[in-house]
Amino acid sequence: MSKLERLSDRFLRVGRHPFRLCSRSNRGHHDQDDFKVCCCCHTDSSLYSKCWPFIFFFSAITDYPMPLPKDKKPGQHRDWSWLPVIVVSSLVTFVYYGYLDRIVCKVYLSCFSFDYCTNMYAVVLLRKLQRMSQAVIYIVPFNVLFLLFIITYGRAVSQPPGYAEDIKTSGSSNNSSSKTVTSQSISPEEPKRSQDLPFSVLGYPRWCESCQLWKPDRAHHCRVCNACVLRMDHHCPWVNGCVGIDNHRFYIQFLIYVTLLASWTFVTSLVAFIQFHGMTTFDSIALTVLIIAGIFTVAVGTFTLSHLWLVLINRTTIENSQFQSWNKDQKSGKTNGRLIQGFTESGKNVFNQGWKNNWIEIMGSNPWLWFAPVHLKPRMKSDGVHYGFDEHILNEYLNEDQSRRSDATNKR
Repeated sequence: MSKLERLSDRFLRVGRHPFRLCSRSNRGHHDQDDFKVCCCCHTDSSLYSKCWPFIFFFSAITDYPMPLPKDKKPGQHRDWSWLPVIVVSSLVTFVYYGYLDRIVCKVYLSCFSFDYCTNMYAVVLLRKLQRMSQAVIYIVPFNVLFLLFIITYGRAVSQPPGYAEDIKTSGSSNNSSSKTVTSQSISPEEPKRSQDLPFSVLGYPRWCESCQLWKPDRAHHCRVCNACVLRMDHHCPWVNGCVGIDNHRFYIQFLIYVTLLASWTFVTSLVAFIQFHGMTTFDSIALTVLIIAGIFTVAVGTFTLSHLWLVLINRTTIENSQFQSWNKDQKSGKTNGRLIQGFTESGKNVFNQGWKNNWIEIMGSNPWLWFAPVHLKPRMKSDGVHYGFDEHILNEYLNEDQSRRSDATNKR
């Protein structure tokens, strides 16, 4: 296990959600949906269905998956899926107005109205002699970061994550130099012979009962989108969809720019607050902007650092969650010989190629375009099916997996 991975075990542990709102129902039904009680009401009740928009918003804020109402199936609750995006857009618009009008214009440019400043910043600054240079230093980076945030957020929302059903699977004979899948590695009781098996460096693909297709390595089924996503990182309500192989880069850029924008807004607003005795010059809107920027700087900044860390060690959020849970069970002796896909018994990641190659696999090989919101899929090393890997760790993983399967067969 590399140093980065050892550090991640300390700082990226997955704990239990602090709000234990869901529990089993006392009803005697056999339907799993009837077993669930959420917010003191059954998920099959009309009250739960009526409160679903608010419950969904809570799920978006806390990133905690709440059970769907009984009348909604996975993928059918998207009628409220744009609510978090609208909230983000409204909040950013408020911060943009409050920062420029109530902090920069009124504090540094002595009460010029935002109506006169909109799209006329250069004219206003040329006419104003007092603290002109400081206003320029504040306004220009703020608008640049705001523009980059809008573009990357739009790309993260609009770009599909990449779905397993869209790829054209090629048989195991397409790459003879790599580990391929044979029919012997598939359990004979699985009636899925009609589909071509996708390439799998781990030795075997997995079958999705919901989508009725073979999943390539690192693909997972999203119950919210009701689809299998290639290299699924997680489902993010704030971008109205999943983060996968095709939009992961835009998502990382979005996190970086929203963190920089919030940090710049908070620091410059705090400087203005201290410099001009803010309680006498800051109104309620300016104070709200300062507080919101501070909260975003801490909360989103921490979230951004954790995702950058996962990119450097080549783990998705799902893989890291599974590994942390498995690692905890291993230390307590509860794994029962179980392995996490892509990880050895010693905790080594098959797909970890070193931080530099891990970064290039997601962000591209051209350093000048790492933070540019342009599509670079043709230059990426992975396509949703083929990924870079460490050959030595892969051999160790395959040997352990084969040994585990042999032991399971002998016990039968």
